Amino acid sequence: MLAPEFFPIWGGAGSYIVEIIKNMPLDVNVHVITLKRKIQHASDDKIENEMASVINRPINVHYISESKETFFYNILFQLACFRKLPNLHKKYRFDIIHSHLCFMPDVFLKLFNKSFADFPTVLTLHGTIQMLRDHAYHAQLLFGDLEAGEESTLKFFPIIRLLEQQYVKRVSKLIAVSKATMTLAQRYLKVNREKIELIYNGVDTEVFHSPNKDEITTKYSQPTVIYVGRLVSKKGIHVLLQTIPEVLKEIPQTHFIFVGGGDLPLYRKILSNMNIPKENFSFTGHIGYFERPKLLRKATVYVNPSLFENCSISILEAMSSEAAVIASKIGGNPEIIKSGKNGLLFPLCNYKILAEHIKSLLIDEKLNKKIAREARKTIESSFTSKLCAQRTLNLYYKVLGS
Repeated sequence: MLAPEFFPIWGGAGSYIVEIIKNMPLDVNVHVITLKRKIQHASDDKIENEMASVINRPINVHYISESKETFFYNILFQLACFRKLPNLHKKYRFDIIHSHLCFMPDVFLKLFNKSFADFPTVLTLHGTIQMLRDHAYHAQLLFGDLEAGEESTLKFFPIIRLLEQQYVKRVSKLIAVSKATMTLAQRYLKVNREKIELIYNGVDTEVFHSPNKDEITTKYSQPTVIYVGRLVSKKGIHVLLQTIPEVLKEIPQTHFIFVGGGDLPLYRKILSNMNIPKENFSFTGHIGYFERPKLLRKATVYVNPSLFENCSISILEAMSSEAAVIASKIGGNPEIIKSGKNGLLFPLCNYKILAEHIKSLLIDEKLNKKIAREARKTIESSFTSKLCAQRTLNLYYKVLGS
């Protein structure tokens, strides 16, 4: 498993990789090729301990580079894979490689090392560079600011797109995590339908479980709106910020919690300039794997206002934790959420309708509980990490058999 995101888990690809690995059968010998990521307030020992407790099965972890949360760490990881993966293969004799798009960690191996050009490789589509560029343009047009990684995506788009087009030709099978992703892959990557396998993301329903009685009492007596994700424009964070004054007019005791990394001082300043009282919001920064479900179980409402999602793991985690979810009607979200039944959808960037949905779920406890229960049922039936891992393993066998 090539893992440009692993521990500490800070993005959807990292969560996906972890859930696949920890649910693989023990007779599958898993090697993780990854990097050490420096994060504030997280020592190497703390990260290693979290990894051991989360994975809870034997794995072989190979750290081949280091990074901070920037655009260029991925290039360094690609170069490290090119230099070091051949020697690791000589030592351990890997059967199959599982890689990820848009990261393309083995892109230089595929293009410039004949031994790996046709190596059995499964590629999960977390997005395409065309999709990332479009979302960055959209965010810039709407909100006027981009993070460094988004700006770099726009700057280096032609080169990355050329590499991507050549790269996907050399992988054995692609995993699309939603029908929306499959459609976009065929459009942007010119990949035949026969080469793509539809396997939805999954979540650990035992870790992300329903709230107990005390947590239920808390979530309905203390109105709380939670967002989990990076604090960047393309995640629609500005849309959620715009709803806060509207919500506080009717439910002034509502508390908004923002979970995830990003420019926290910037967003605190934005809320301060909006005259939002400090007691009505908090920013947690990055939190550990086992801390997320504790927060989600206390969420009266969970909001994902992103400009695009393929198959959002953060939405699946919230639904599994029996939270009432509101999300943008984009990408793969309608494949998960049936609006009015197991969640609510709102038109992209329409903060007024989003605010109305938030207020309705904060005020109507009966509706909130009904939606939350249906959300949990949806995850249990169709979006568990065990189901995702089993289908992925079946694809490995299919690729190796052919």
